Amino acid sequence: MARPVTVAIVDDDALVRAALVAYLATTDDFEVKHEINNGAEAVTTITRNPVDIVVMDVRMPKLDGIQATAALRRTLPDVKVLVITSFDEDGAVRDALRAGANGFLLKDTSPAGLVEALRAVMQGTSVVSPGPITSLLLNDKRATRPSPAPELGLSPRELEILRLLCAAYSNTEIAEELFVSESTVKTHVSAIMTKMGVQSRLKAVVRAYELGLVEHA
Repeated sequence: MARPVTVAIVDDDALVRAALVAYLATTDDFEVKHEINNGAEAVTTITRNPVDIVVMDVRMPKLDGIQATAALRRTLPDVKVLVITSFDEDGAVRDALRAGANGFLLKDTSPAGLVEALRAVMQGTSVVSPGPITSLLLNDKRATRPSPAPELGLSPRELEILRLLCAAYSNTEIAEELFVSESTVKTHVSAIMTKMGVQSRLKAVVRAYELGLVEHA
């Protein structure tokens, strides 16, 4: 039997930490190793005793979640980080991604949604709540005045899939929308990321808007 995925919960709100720990205790595939109340302690504790994935709040004393994520990813490049916040803040998604986060969720995500996101991140998929991605796209000044897109060699089908990625479609939803297999979608997404020079679908979305490949609604 595979060992549980080890988790660190980093949040300055004790009630939030307790709720996350209690819910993850009901699952078979996750085990909380650390409960931490600030970013500086998170960097120290997790560096000394690594875990598989970190659930990281954004607003915390001593060191915020974005800075803590960047520090952890520099020291432990294989650790996964899922950033969560109570606020749909302009720029927070982009800052989290640039720091190396694998996903970004609002705290009003359901417990089941959080576990689904953790599982997706552990499988190599980047995740983001619809609210933050909408904020990112609609408030990015570069997106409102896109510069000419460089010639990336994207095929019409790849561009179509990229637009669906920007609309927060999952691979399954893209497959249903385009009447193709999910494996075909995964192949196209991989090709898109390679051509765009990014390592995650979230970064592909951000890059698409920065380059003007897709216009915001």
